[in-house]
Amino acid sequence: MLTYLLLLFSCKKNADADVVKAPSHLRYVNVADAREGRAVTTLAPTVETGGLVPVFELISIKDSAGTLLDASYLQYVRIGESVHSSVPVKEGTVDGNGNAVTAVSVVNSAANGAITVVAGHKFTAGDYYFTIKVTTKEGGREYTTVFDKGFHLHVAPLLPATLVYSPKNQNLVYGTPGSKTSAPIMPNANPDVSFELAAGADKLAIDKKTGVVSIASGYTYTKYDTLNPVIRVVSNISGEAVLFENKLRVIITDKPEIMPRESIYIFYPTLNVSTAFPSGGVGYIVQTDLPGVAPRVWGNRTNSVASYLVAPAERPAANTGQTIIETATFNGSSTRPLSTWMVTTTQDLTPYQYGFKLSFNYYYMPAYQTYMSDGRTPTDLEVYISTDYTGGDIQDAAGNWLNGTWTKINEQMICQRSEGVSGSNSIGAPWGQEFTGTPYPGDQKGADPDNKKRLALGTFYGKWVKCAYNIPAEKISQQFTVAFKITSFFEGELLNNTTVPGRGGSYFLSDFNYKAVEPEN
Repeated sequence: MLTYLLLLFSCKKNADADVVKAPSHLRYVNVADAREGRAVTTLAPTVETGGLVPVFELISIKDSAGTLLDASYLQYVRIGESVHSSVPVKEGTVDGNGNAVTAVSVVNSAANGAITVVAGHKFTAGDYYFTIKVTTKEGGREYTTVFDKGFHLHVAPLLPATLVYSPKNQNLVYGTPGSKTSAPIMPNANPDVSFELAAGADKLAIDKKTGVVSIASGYTYTKYDTLNPVIRVVSNISGEAVLFENKLRVIITDKPEIMPRESIYIFYPTLNVSTAFPSGGVGYIVQTDLPGVAPRVWGNRTNSVASYLVAPAERPAANTGQTIIETATFNGSSTRPLSTWMVTTTQDLTPYQYGFKLSFNYYYMPAYQTYMSDGRTPTDLEVYISTDYTGGDIQDAAGNWLNGTWTKINEQMICQRSEGVSGSNSIGAPWGQEFTGTPYPGDQKGADPDNKKRLALGTFYGKWVKCAYNIPAEKISQQFTVAFKITSFFEGELLNNTTVPGRGGSYFLSDFNYKAVEPEN
């Protein structure tokens, strides 16, 4: 009888253990507003494991038709894990047997089983079902349950974030059959939509499928008419609608006319600063790796040679504090090696990637540079761009790159030399012929071991230079940064005399800006 009772108790105990330890009742909270191409993250699920720490594994994903998705979908999916770590405890802690304890093992399961679908995934609008395996271990035994449809993901269509008519200003000619606008672009959005006019339908008509706008059939022309229609874009999948204002300007005339192009200055900082050695100013920060003997580094201008610049026509009227910033690389007759960065504020250029040509622009003056004994310039102003810089020092004193991926673009800059003068002083406009590549500092005379002097362009000693960089489409990003670096190409000390010739000179910079312009038709 005793043996029978022991066997019965043992069987019951083992059965209860199996029920507790085999994972069951997996539950995920539904994800709200999951969209095509956008990142999706769930909370950690709940699952009954009898107190054991579970391990989650994605087995497969099926769509609503039951079709298994291939690896091109699964590669975007991650399942979180528990994090095991050792935490130090107070000195003198002992366990139940009196043994010293220096640390205890802890498990952070906050993200265990959480599902992440990274941005850029291939899941189109629809329903998806994830098969998930959950495993626990105890006493050398493994307990596993496979949950078919363990997680349900509903992906909604990606609605348009913007609507681009290019150009924005479009001419419709009354009485001309077929006069209509271009079709709009909806970057990255699900194209299964319909177009409606939320305002302006009394004078205009819109093609429901293409978004092309034309003159309404009942419209009668009486005068030059400027209209700004409000356009509603409706998802044919979900019925959701997005309104767009100020995306299209229609000018109705009785004969064809040339429309003005939109030109937007995205970022036009004043560069305002009031000290000689600032950590930064309005629209920029300073990083100096080698200070040399410079008495002024990216500080407010004090030298009068650069004070004659006539305000460019594009400078915003609101920029009353516009500042010319100055770096003097020499002190008296002495120039020593230096390396210093002026890093402009990072910009998100992606809102302007459709329907615009993008550029950044600036004015600068190289002044007082004289060449070393071999004919080379001691210093120069270099221009760099990055699409992944998020902050921190760019380089160290040894020239090692620290943060961001940087490309030098001096040879791609489009520049013009100032031909305007007041007495002997450079004032900016009018500007000379365009040339490619920033100019070599100095008067361009003498030996040219760098093979960069261009005597035919004239001297750049104390001349303002206007420069622009046309940003290629592949460089447009949410983290676009421009940085200027004044650097030196010698060791020791230059004295600007016949024994040790050469002077690093000064660099002045003004009116840095980003510009977006509609292309010509």
